[in-house]
Amino acid sequence: MKKFQFKMQKILDLRHFEQQQAEAELGKANAEVARIQRELDSIARKRVSTIKNYDTETDFSVVNQIQQFFTMLDLKKEEYLKEMVQAQMVADEKRAVVLECMKKTKSLEKLREKHFAAWKKEAVRQEEIMVDDVVTAKSYSGN
Repeated sequence: MKKFQFKMQKILDLRHFEQQQAEAELGKANAEVARIQRELDSIARKRVSTIKNYDTETDFSVVNQIQQFFTMLDLKKEEYLKEMVQAQMVADEKRAVVLECMKKTKSLEKLREKHFAAWKKEAVRQEEIMVDDVVTAKSYSGN
């Protein structure tokens, strides 16, 4: 019997490729979200370390500089939060694309499995017929 061949294999391969591309794009989007989160974490750490020094400072000019630093940190934090919202939206869109690609790929894989099961069942049936023919031929030639 001939080897199993799925007629839609090229389409399945294309769907796998599209899924891999979509997953790579999602990875990039998630990396951007992580980068922004690291920046926000860095701002929070700077704020905490400055607060420790702020509590013990008595020089007015230093206190004023610390206040300005806090203002600058707050502005940066607001910018990063806006970036985070945008990055999350992009990541959500990329995630939806990946899910759609996965659905398309999965449906073709199920179809392939169904065709393979039918092919295998037919192959077993053909093999049984061949074995029966051989046994029948031996029993007739033996008489």
